[in-house]
Amino acid sequence: MYGSGLHVDSVTTARTPHRIQAQAFLTLRDKNGKWKRNLRGWTPANTTGETDHTSWSINENFPDGSRLCTEWKDLSGQILPGMSCMIIHR
Repeated sequence: MYGSGLHVDSVTTARTPHRIQAQAFLTLRDKNGKWKRNLRGWTPANTTGETDHTSWSINENFPDGSRLCTEWKDLSGQILPGMSCMIIHR
């Protein structure tokens, strides 16, 4: 996550091992982890070696303590285990 204070310029997420046609999804959650809204829909990943990665431009301010969370799915549409979250704070 790139930005300053409560302003987020962009978010990048990465995962290994590489999955064919992997896609990532970005959501906003409150400080307790409860879903608030989708920020970016399923976005195809770029691949470098065994790492899949996706970046989104955000350019938005968020409440202190908010979480930006990413999830991944593979070619079959199966949601891959794990959700990484970044906490936005002053």
